[in-house]
Amino acid sequence: MRTSAARGPIVPDPSQQPSDLIAKVQAVLLGDKLLTVVVLMGITIGFFHGWLKFHYPSPVVTFLFDPFMLTPLGLVYLRLGRQESLLPRGPIRNSLVAFYGLCAVFAFLPLGPPFLVSLAALRGWCFASLMYPLGYHLTRAVAQVRAYFYVLIALGVITAVIGLRQSAEEVEARMRHDEVMSQRLLGTYYATEAGKAQFRIFSTFVTAGAFGSVMAFVALLALSLVTEPKVAKPEGLLLTAAIAPICYAMILTGTRSALVMFGVGASVIAWHRRRLLTLLLVGLALYLALHFGAKSTAGASTERFGSLLESGIVSERVMMPVITAWNAFCDRPFGGGLGKTGYSVPFILYGRTGYTDFRLAEGDLPCLVVEMGLVGLLLFLRVLWAAARLVYEALNRPRDPAVDTVALGSAAIVTLAIISFPVGSPFLGIPTGALTWFFVGTLHRLLATPTSPANAVDPPPPGPVKHFLHRRTPKALSSSTTTWRHS
Repeated sequence: MRTSAARGPIVPDPSQQPSDLIAKVQAVLLGDKLLTVVVLMGITIGFFHGWLKFHYPSPVVTFLFDPFMLTPLGLVYLRLGRQESLLPRGPIRNSLVAFYGLCAVFAFLPLGPPFLVSLAALRGWCFASLMYPLGYHLTRAVAQVRAYFYVLIALGVITAVIGLRQSAEEVEARMRHDEVMSQRLLGTYYATEAGKAQFRIFSTFVTAGAFGSVMAFVALLALSLVTEPKVAKPEGLLLTAAIAPICYAMILTGTRSALVMFGVGASVIAWHRRRLLTLLLVGLALYLALHFGAKSTAGASTERFGSLLESGIVSERVMMPVITAWNAFCDRPFGGGLGKTGYSVPFILYGRTGYTDFRLAEGDLPCLVVEMGLVGLLLFLRVLWAAARLVYEALNRPRDPAVDTVALGSAAIVTLAIISFPVGSPFLGIPTGALTWFFVGTLHRLLATPTSPANAVDPPPPGPVKHFLHRRTPKALSSSTTTWRHS
């Protein structure tokens, strides 16, 4: 700095100096607290997205979920810079990159669906899995993941109560006055053996199937917490009380796959905890839910879920998507282009593009084959294999009990998604797909981190690096440990 004998030191112009305000704003925007709040807001919107689209149909509402998830993802990317890849290193990253590349190729191939439809389908195939790096990079402490669990359980109880108060009369009135809504709500009924149409509650979700799947997921999160060895008694009672309305609402959705998913997930938790009592309690809870559900539906729910004991009906339900996929493969082995099934194409686009040659398919398996052929199916199975390996490692790795609880909850959700892949859309739907991939990320972070204390996931920051060519001041040494990047 130049000096003057007459005037003293020359003071720099403050307007030309970097502003502390900008640094503070950047710290807030890239801080974990703000990112976590935005993610929780997005998850909340995901739970009420169907209700919003039902009452306020518009393109803005249709894509309302996206910015609340993509914004924190973009901020995480800016925070990482060039020091770390957004997608964590490992088999899942390699599988996803290959799948993304194939989706992009099929979106631009002139195979039939217009580009706007293909672009909407590209979003559907890739969006949910982008929550995987978000879950990985936002996981900083076990208490944080437990907070996610409690928020999801609270949202599950709220939407379960809303669903229990839902009546068939209000839905039928809406269907009579809105032809478009009438077509969208046809799946909210199932036929009994007597030929009666039984209403299926769907609460704040798009379909009863999606609502039932989310109830199964949330109930498993509560179960992983309530079976923790040292759970406090008040906490255990609250979690048990939360499971009751969630299971009851799941029964009233009439979603048989959700009941199977919950039973399988509960078995995984009981096996890992080595607690037979857990299975007995789950069985009792399901029995009571079926008992009250039978009273509420005049026996229709008992008939509906009793069909799970008939092997012919179960095999037919499992084989339907497989047969659809096989027929599509025989017709076009290399697929008909992204958007051919109408998967993830907003309803508002159906009448605006002029394209009507959709080939309807139910579930991820047939949709993959119809749109991207055998290559798309094989690449996605590679993704599932990588996720399955992650779950296996998580369940067989000894760790701190608190870390084990959140790992078990995440692993149960991922296991359910893998099992239900042939008959549903567990990896791609909203919010189930986004939640599944988010917890795949948290599970990967827990595995990538050494065994930690109960209140932390991050290992202690490394000490100052010794340099023998020059002497560093204490201030410089302390500043070198202020940041830490997990790789």
